Amino acid sequence: MNDWLQLFQMAFLSLMTAIVNPLFWLVFILVMIQYKKIIKMEMSILGMPKHSIKDKMRNALWMGLLGGFIGTIFFILLGITLQPKDFTYILPMAVFMMMINARYICFSYAGGLLSLFSLVFGFPQINVSSIMAIVALLHLVESMLIWLDGDKDATPIFMKDPRYGVIGGFMLQRFWPIPFTVLLLSMGTSEGARELNLSDWWPLFRAQINSINLEQTMLQMSVVVAALGYGDIALSATPKEKTRKSSLRLLAYSLILLLLSVISTRLQVFQYIAALFAPFGHEALIIYGQKEEKRLKPIFRNYSEGVTVLDVMQDGYGREMGLRPGDVILKINNRMITNQESIREVLYDFPSYIWVDIITRKGIRKTLEHKDYRRGIRNLDIIVIPEQAEVLFQPQTSFSLGTKLIKKVFGKQKTTM
Repeated sequence: MNDWLQLFQMAFLSLMTAIVNPLFWLVFILVMIQYKKIIKMEMSILGMPKHSIKDKMRNALWMGLLGGFIGTIFFILLGITLQPKDFTYILPMAVFMMMINARYICFSYAGGLLSLFSLVFGFPQINVSSIMAIVALLHLVESMLIWLDGDKDATPIFMKDPRYGVIGGFMLQRFWPIPFTVLLLSMGTSEGARELNLSDWWPLFRAQINSINLEQTMLQMSVVVAALGYGDIALSATPKEKTRKSSLRLLAYSLILLLLSVISTRLQVFQYIAALFAPFGHEALIIYGQKEEKRLKPIFRNYSEGVTVLDVMQDGYGREMGLRPGDVILKINNRMITNQESIREVLYDFPSYIWVDIITRKGIRKTLEHKDYRRGIRNLDIIVIPEQAEVLFQPQTSFSLGTKLIKKVFGKQKTTM
């Protein structure tokens, strides 16, 4: 019981330490910049942001601290340790990978490639099992945050589909500043290790100190700050359905990688397997998700009759009466609805009572009602799929920062000649 209490105390103290860490607030500011870009997009599509930057950042802070608390418990519980020099190679490698493609900044690519270089060429000399375990646990924490928070504030978008014309969907973008604690091994005394009984029950720590003189090893706690992010597009499912599916897949990936990492402390061949699985397994998840979206039918599209609801505003009349994304509005007060303009015409005189005939996503016909005798019903506060959209979302399947910089530099040189 004392060990568990000490474990939770260390996790809590790491969060308190992170709050006064300038690096944590630097990552916090970077996350805020990303959310400001999303708000700008929401303004262009909706005319207003779904939530203020203050609300988004408050949510990012609390979810990030929760993720850091859970991550720290897992890191310490499994006894995952690093030598200080191990982590110095990952960030530069991640930045280099980002220059090739923006999404390669994920540690699964940088950690996997560094581990392969270390195993094949002997440089850099890093603890492959620890690096792979850290990558696995970061993705495990990310999968939990996606499950809990991934579908919030989903941004409605319109796209052009060759089969169905204009379709609707949601851009899912979440960012979290994550502070977590890792155990650092350096030469010195191992009193801290003995006090925590690490060698008795923490498997990764026990395996790593087999080749180290425990009496010459010093265990230190170090707070590391990272930024986790989730980006996806929901076309064939609602945001919640999409994030649940993505979360479970990422959880399976992280558990497999973690298992390979633990086994690799005993069998060296599994270090190669883990190092290969980290980048290629992560890439396979992305490719499979993209192909799945192309294969499945989009649910937010125009049908032969009525108009399809893409999004329902918080605290609006539509949400109060029970309208949900994916519903198809057939009639309002017995008048046929064919587009957004026909909805405006029905509500032009602010009726105090309306009934709406709809078909749900499951094909069930319903009639919804709403009354407002004091003010009248001015609008339904919903976004529907139009026949033509002024702003179309263009997904960037490949974005290379390095290529963009090269074109910018050489483009300027060309214009000055």
